[in-house]
Amino acid sequence: MGTDTAYDHPIRILLVEDDSHIGRIIELSLPELGIPYEFTSAISAEDGLDLWERRPFDVLLTDYNLRGMNGLQLIEELRRQGFHVPTLLVTAYDSSDLRRDVRSLNIDAYLTKPFFMDELVDTVRRLLPAPAAREVNGGKH
Repeated sequence: MGTDTAYDHPIRILLVEDDSHIGRIIELSLPELGIPYEFTSAISAEDGLDLWERRPFDVLLTDYNLRGMNGLQLIEELRRQGFHVPTLLVTAYDSSDLRRDVRSLNIDAYLTKPFFMDELVDTVRRLLPAPAAREVNGGKH
C-alpha cells in the first residue's frame, strides 16, 4: 500500500459485467491493486452510461458480450462523448474480427475468458493513470 500517497483521491473504477458471479470475483480481487479506489459495477452498458453521466470514472473494465449494447458499443459511445480513459475489454468470444475491432478502437487492454485474477489485476495496474496526469487532465481523460 506504499503507493497510496501518490493519488490525491481514490481511482474510480467502473466494471460493466452482466454475470454477477464474475463481477463479484473481480471486485474481490481489486484490493490487490494496492491503491485507494472506488469500485462501481453495472450489469449493462446502458446502466454503465447512466452511472458515467452522473460522475465519470478513471478506468473502465467491460465485458464484450452484454445484453443490449455490447462492450465495444459502450466504449465507442463514451469516446463519442469525449471520454478517453484506460479501458480493459474482456470476452469469452475471442475472434479475429473482435481483435481487429479492439485494435481499431485503440482499446488499452484485452483479456479472453477464462483468465487468472492475478492477470486481471496486473492488467488493471498497468492501466492506472499516473497521479500527475490525473491532476492535469481533470475529469475528462
